[in-house]
Order: sequence, then structure tokens, then C-alpha cells
Amino acid sequence: MKKITIMLMLFVLSLMVSSVTMASGVKEEVKQATTTIEKVYYMKGSGYYVAHTTKDQEGRFWVLQVTDIATGKEDKSFTDVLRKQYQGKIIVVTYVEPVDSDEEVEIWSVKLK
Repeated sequence: MKKITIMLMLFVLSLMVSSVTMASGVKEEVKQATTTIEKVYYMKGSGYYVAHTTKDQEGRFWVLQVTDIATGKEDKSFTDVLRKQYQGKIIVVTYVEPVDSDEEVEIWSVKLK
């Protein structure tokens, strides 16, 4: 009996969430930006290595996380390897931008050209 009740509650909750999403009327638009990686560096505050791009066609720049694991201290030789691998490369960023609100941009993919 408890299983059925829990499943029914989850189903009703999912219906509520989907109807609220549809009712909000926030439209999203998939866009692409082509830009160049300007520099790669270790970000002390977060512990990640990141890539910073030049401005794209709309005047935006991107700060992209290059590593998945944060470290407490920069490894200079690893930073050099990442710079040689990524700096100066052209990338295409595919993202979703809400049209009617001030929500954050959601990056779908980043591809090296």
C-alpha cells in the first residue's frame, strides 16, 4: 500500500512540475557562438583550470572549466601542457539562453574546431 501511495504522489508531483514549467511561458533559444581561447590558467578560488575566450559576435566572453577535478595547488607544468593544448584554438559553444527572463545561460556543448 505504501508503494502505491508513494508512486501516486510522485506522479502527481511530476504533473505539477511540468504544468508549472509550461505555464511559466519562459522561451529558450538555442544559439551557437564561435570564439577563440585566449588564455588558460589555474583559478585559485575554485581550484580548477579554466579557459578564457575572446569576445564572440555578440560581445560575450566565456570562462570554461577545463578540468573536472579541483586541486588545492597549481601544478605549473600541467598549466603549461593545458596552454599548449588549448590556447589559440577556435571553439564553438552551443548554449540555451532564456529569451524572456534574466536566467543564466546554460551551455550544452563546447567543441574544438
